[in-house]
Amino acid sequence: MSVSIVVQRFRQCKLLLNEEQWVTVGEEDNNSSSCGLLAYISFGSSTTQSQVETAAQTLLNLPVLTTGLWGDSSSTQSILSLATASTSSCSLVIVPQANLISKVKGKTIQYHGQIDKDSGEQLYDYFCSCIQGLLLEAQCEARSEELPEWYIKRKRFLEQQQSKKSHSPSTPPEDIFRDDLKYSEWDERGIPTTDSEGNALTKSAMKKLNKMYESHKKKYFKWKEDEHQRCDNGNASEQTTSSMATDAPPVEQWDGCLDETFCHFVKGSFGKRQGLEFSSDMGPFVHSFTV
Repeated sequence: MSVSIVVQRFRQCKLLLNEEQWVTVGEEDNNSSSCGLLAYISFGSSTTQSQVETAAQTLLNLPVLTTGLWGDSSSTQSILSLATASTSSCSLVIVPQANLISKVKGKTIQYHGQIDKDSGEQLYDYFCSCIQGLLLEAQCEARSEELPEWYIKRKRFLEQQQSKKSHSPSTPPEDIFRDDLKYSEWDERGIPTTDSEGNALTKSAMKKLNKMYESHKKKYFKWKEDEHQRCDNGNASEQTTSSMATDAPPVEQWDGCLDETFCHFVKGSFGKRQGLEFSSDMGPFVHSFTV
């Protein structure tokens, strides 16, 4: 189990933030062209950052919204397509909901597949950051505006960090190709066999990946040998600390960048008492999926 998401369509949504502030998005008028998506999200114990990125892309491009009523022949659209078209107001509300990952056993409910709370909060923040970034990019493209300098620097920094992590000798060979944006299936060694759309990779592509895998495996075992020697010499922690020391990425500055008239985004509070009210006349109301 990786990322579980349940989405609810609404006309108007009211969410309690930080146990003290209610935020309302959308309009209650059934004749209004406004619409929104309420998304509950939960992370499994094995969820990776690349899976979170895929989940963000999937949610924003999910064609489940309509501005009219069910049966009026209006086509379904995604949050991104509605926001870009600018023909109606749209909203996206994200609510952390850990118990989406659960299992009924007898008369009890078990939650063994959930990620731990601290890691879950980190992934939730990262998920919301991905959503905001994709919305900001779409907003700037639709309005022919330049992306903010802080966002460009932060995105470049995170991409460089991910690249370093992917190619670090300390990365296990089976993890170097674990990218859900590029691939969808892997063999027992962790080498991809299909692309992101499920198409089998060509023989030449497989040959190239196998060569990269074998090359990295040699570096990995060499790193392990060196690490054992450093442990014997009592300076492994110093080496590890030194290798992990990096500058912090530029601080996020979403206020003033994301325009609520493009898409009103609301990030629900993590680990707080939750309160929710919404109205909807646009059935089918709910969709659920796993990334």
